[in-house]
Amino acid sequence: MLVLWCRAAAWGAAPELVGHWKLQGDCRDYSGQGNHGVNHGVDLANGEFNGASAYIEVPASKSLKLGASDFAFSAWINTPAELDDVVGDVFDMYDPAARRGVTLSINSSAGGYQSQGTDRHVHFGVDNAKTSEWEDCGRPNPTSNYVSNSLTVYKGKLYAATMDAADEGGWCHVYRYDGGQKWTDCGRVGAGKTTGVGPLLVHDGDLYAATSTYDWTRVADGDYEPGRVYRYAGGKEWKECGQPGDARTLNSMASYKGKLYAGGGPQTWGVFVRGDDHQWSPSKIFSKDGPQRCFPHAMCRHNGRLFVGFPGVYSFDGAVWTFAGQPAADTDGMLQTHSMQLYQGRLHAGTWPKAKVVAYEDGESWQEIGRVGEDGTEVNALVVYNGKFYGGSIPRAEVCRYDDAPSWTSLKRFYSPENWDPGVPGQASREQVKDWSRVTSLTVHDGRLFASTGSCTSSVEDAPLDVRGKVFSMEAGKVASYSADLGAGWKHLAAVREGGRLKLYINGKLAAGSSEFDPAEYDVSTDRPLRIGFGQSDYFDGKMKDVRLYSTALSESQVQKLHSQKHE
Repeated sequence: MLVLWCRAAAWGAAPELVGHWKLQGDCRDYSGQGNHGVNHGVDLANGEFNGASAYIEVPASKSLKLGASDFAFSAWINTPAELDDVVGDVFDMYDPAARRGVTLSINSSAGGYQSQGTDRHVHFGVDNAKTSEWEDCGRPNPTSNYVSNSLTVYKGKLYAATMDAADEGGWCHVYRYDGGQKWTDCGRVGAGKTTGVGPLLVHDGDLYAATSTYDWTRVADGDYEPGRVYRYAGGKEWKECGQPGDARTLNSMASYKGKLYAGGGPQTWGVFVRGDDHQWSPSKIFSKDGPQRCFPHAMCRHNGRLFVGFPGVYSFDGAVWTFAGQPAADTDGMLQTHSMQLYQGRLHAGTWPKAKVVAYEDGESWQEIGRVGEDGTEVNALVVYNGKFYGGSIPRAEVCRYDDAPSWTSLKRFYSPENWDPGVPGQASREQVKDWSRVTSLTVHDGRLFASTGSCTSSVEDAPLDVRGKVFSMEAGKVASYSADLGAGWKHLAAVREGGRLKLYINGKLAAGSSEFDPAEYDVSTDRPLRIGFGQSDYFDGKMKDVRLYSTALSESQVQKLHSQKHE
């Protein structure tokens, strides 16, 4: 009795454990509730998850139905310093068909064409099929109609880059979002004759930008210079990091196995790598002809490999490039691959000319899972947000939510005039094409889904400054997002639902919180199993131990006590 009293006194009001999985030698539940795990390939000698197929499954039970009440989840996690995959999901008890449940994941923020960076952002969410209205977050560049494929979170802030402007003084600028409709100019990137900045990426703790000229109707014949890569030095200062080849259009960047990669064209179709000597060299020069041609646009890390595509897709293991097939039928030579993202452990790609999304199976095999938009043509952005998969497409700058193949539910058409006929690819007139509008990138920041828009060509000569060139955001459910970089190594996470707010603690300190909500509206009980190390984005890549689930909230002092316990 004395021991029990002392333990309760140390905790305050003793929290009720409904699951405790030590993951040191077994995946049994040590809470006394009998919620024992089923091991799917986790190395339980050291709690290592391989990032490709390993996870712990805990069958659904009465004690795991959290309802609309308070709860808390905690775990020690360890992620590698060099990444060749995404970090993935820590905890998942979510029903995607009902849009109900709980998710806890760690992902990079980079959106649009570029691959994931080394930034690790933590997102803790609950949902019960709730969706907010979209909010107008303003226009970063006052004279540009094109926010590039660039939305990226860096040191707790959202950044966006733009293409073209009313004059050359407005070219190549990057902006920081400061809430509401306010954007702060972070300066012009370089002084070269390129109309904008394409990708933004966090690599080894720094923000990198690639200058580029995107306008595909003018770039080949215009008086433009090759793109270059720059590192952000704060304020309005950017440090040049060299020129990857002769590409005028640098579409994408990636951080893979500790190195920075950039890809583009149209002069040379290639992927270039920045070496230890800070010089750029070709990693792969692709053919411009035949079924295995590749003009690098989209990039993505997945299961130890770097994928790049347009129209065909290649994978790279750090030594050898291997053709991974064409994501869809290349009818009349029109196939293009514009985006890649991981969803439920599989690589997905967004394509042109019918805005089809396809899932990679293996070898050179892909499976179609539907079309983004009733008359969608091109998918420029894909993202997983609070358990669901979202895509953005041309011609109506449309955001859709994946609700199981082949259904993509339209959530918003940012540009869709009444009775407008956008035409179809290959037959649309030049004037129709000028009207086409894009969702250029999607990313998650501060618990919300952000979408950027742009004209079709990026040129200010082709489309007005209306909804094009702006950023919008919405909420689905409630999410607490840690927008700083979690970093590598051992970290303690605690995700707490208390009353009408979610709280996220990192290493014993409150790091993020959700917006407030009515607890009664968020019953998160499902009949789905609890999964440790797998969920709606990807398999967890790293180590995990001392995983706990409580049917009550934890106070800050209780979280700190968990953090203070030895984990080595």
